[in-house]
Amino acid sequence: MPANVSVFNLYSEPISNLSVAGYNAGSIAGYANGSSAPIYTPASLAVPRAKYPGGSAAFAIGDNSLMIPWDSFRGYTTVTIPSSTGGVSLDDPLILQLAVNSAMLLTTRGYLLSTFPVQLANAIAAAPD
Repeated sequence: MPANVSVFNLYSEPISNLSVAGYNAGSIAGYANGSSAPIYTPASLAVPRAKYPGGSAAFAIGDNSLMIPWDSFRGYTTVTIPSSTGGVSLDDPLILQLAVNSAMLLTTRGYLLSTFPVQLANAIAAAPD
């Protein structure tokens, strides 16, 4: 059974309805303010991995488009999930950290696989008519 990608929000604002490959993966709170967890502790969301793109939110092997709607603006990036020939099995859980200007894909052993630039757009301007 394929593993998950744990997606962490490194920004103070929540992500409402993270889109993975055009499908709603769920929402992620902003980082902790120190009242219930240590300050700046990021919140996370588990998103399934898949071998091939399908009809639901999942990180498939290859390119995956993300739309990251924070309250003040939206971020857009494409995250590439390596194949097993890249040394990462479909059964390996991964970590994706979402910062305002970059997304970082890591193994659970702390090995940085890749970084991806995040392009920003104003949330009001990017909203559909």
